[in-house]
Amino acid sequence: MSYNITNPMAKGSNRVENGVLLTPPPRNVGNKEHYQRMNYLYQLAMWNTMSGNDGGEQALARLYAKNMDLVSKRTRAEMLPQLKRTICKKCHRVLVPKKTMRVQTDSGSLQLVCSCGAVRNFPIHLNGGYRCYAERDENLISM
Repeated sequence: MSYNITNPMAKGSNRVENGVLLTPPPRNVGNKEHYQRMNYLYQLAMWNTMSGNDGGEQALARLYAKNMDLVSKRTRAEMLPQLKRTICKKCHRVLVPKKTMRVQTDSGSLQLVCSCGAVRNFPIHLNGGYRCYAERDENLISM
């Protein structure tokens, strides 16, 4: 069976100049409650990280970030790569420059050094146009 792109079979589909079919986004998102809970936990972790400097608030912020990671793993609700990059994988600390981490550049790579000593490397100038799968335009749902 062959499909004709000029007459799409799906209702509400629109044809764009470059031949890509755009369909309306789904009306509901699966696991909406899990995403809302992860969002709330991330906001709490960020607020507690930024609000104070003593160990109690930092420990509470790390607990919220760890719970967010556990919710995403147990419910299979994936976190956005932008959120994953802001949390230390070793100690579950929200990475805030000059507060919980420091930034270094070393021989063509950007290094994020957490307070716990964990180092994350991001290569610079190897492929300037590279974007991960979730950030590519062809994989985003446009409205």
